Amino acid sequence: MKKAFALILALALCMALLAACGSTSSSSSSSTSAGTSSGTSSSSSSSSSEPAAPSGEKTVVTVWCMHAEDEEPTKPYQRLLKWAEDYNANNTDNIEVVVSGAKTADVILTTVASGGTPDIFQNFWNNAPTWANNGALLDLTEYVNAEDAEWDKSDFVDSTWELCTYQDKIYSVPMTVSSTYLFYNKTMLADAGWTEFPKTMDELAQCIKDCTKVGDDGAIQQMGLIPDYPWLDNVLWPVAFGAEYIDESGKITFDSPEMMQAYQFQADIYNEYGYDEIKRFVDTLGARATNEDPLFTGKIAIRWQGDSAVASMVQAAKETNTEMGIVELPTAAEGGTSQSMLTGGVWEVNAKTANPEATIKVLKSLTGKEAMAYFAEGDFGGGNFQPRKSALTAVTELDTASEEAKQIAVMLRDGTLRAFPMSSYVNEYLNEISTYMSEAIAGNTTVEEAAKAVVEAVQPLADAEG
Repeated sequence: MKKAFALILALALCMALLAACGSTSSSSSSSTSAGTSSGTSSSSSSSSSEPAAPSGEKTVVTVWCMHAEDEEPTKPYQRLLKWAEDYNANNTDNIEVVVSGAKTADVILTTVASGGTPDIFQNFWNNAPTWANNGALLDLTEYVNAEDAEWDKSDFVDSTWELCTYQDKIYSVPMTVSSTYLFYNKTMLADAGWTEFPKTMDELAQCIKDCTKVGDDGAIQQMGLIPDYPWLDNVLWPVAFGAEYIDESGKITFDSPEMMQAYQFQADIYNEYGYDEIKRFVDTLGARATNEDPLFTGKIAIRWQGDSAVASMVQAAKETNTEMGIVELPTAAEGGTSQSMLTGGVWEVNAKTANPEATIKVLKSLTGKEAMAYFAEGDFGGGNFQPRKSALTAVTELDTASEEAKQIAVMLRDGTLRAFPMSSYVNEYLNEISTYMSEAIAGNTTVEEAAKAVVEAVQPLADAEG
């Protein structure tokens, strides 16, 4: 990524030099439409060292998001447009916000590297180290940590800042918050003798066995839970078992007892019923979060699911007459605390924004209490999970939100959430985990040997970061 970024920067510089050689001494006028360079709406372009636009000129701040440019008024893109419209009408700083949607991370990266807009952009949290190291991101630490009672940093779910901090500097502001929970078919559990959901991982292991049915021919007819369905999640289970990925000294701890338990739990299920048999069973399952979801067709009693699908799951459960429950993952041991994985989207600021003061004002409005409460209303009023505690509380007060959405909002607001640690090698670390632990789950190597291989592959990266 660094090489690619450097190449983009070099090409952008060459283009800039060529443009300069062929240009006249007068500058071209800038546009206020989406996708154009930031600045004022006057004929001369501005830079970060120039004074603020005088009275009568609009300071343009561009905001790029990845949301589809949907026309439904309650969808995220239309809500952003409405927020921008209100901001433009009511701000007293003569700032004009221009929103553009349907952007990909690659498009944003290329544009930022070339020195153009956007000023503020949506991003994946794990891109921050590479982008920051290449000078693409504005350091927001000073702005975020300032004593701003109106903006109120403390209103954010505390752990969301883990997604925004790299080497003790804050490069992002939380945009959304998300976790994964266990969705289960209450009737299937009750038929297996479980009137309450398991409280510990040992109980969950027993419940999975009790809810699994195998035919005389060895073919699986029903599964209690498939740990890597629909994929091997390398944050969900380790976090639930209390495992850490790296310690304060920089030592990779992927071979810790807690990490071994997290993967042995999954491997044991495959060892019990056979890797090939389970995969053949998976091939028979219907589309997730639809009426054909295996949870609603009686094929799987419990499965993990990201909270973003709650509306679809609730609708399908209603249409299939299924009594569905949602819970946090059980504790690793009796008396422990349930821990849930954390992820989410972030907002970041172009390090070369022409108007940092205006851009920060817009960012604080975009991520303020009022805006996030509005965004939290969600699609068709069904609720959307924003990273502010006040916005999550707002979901619980929506007449149009389902009880399940309200339940998740409370779990996000009050639960113990942990993210994969931020580092310059975050993507490499996750790739190594996937490569080696997939082999362990498949039974091609032991959990211990796979974990050892991960440590050996990742420790040099951690040492290089220092």
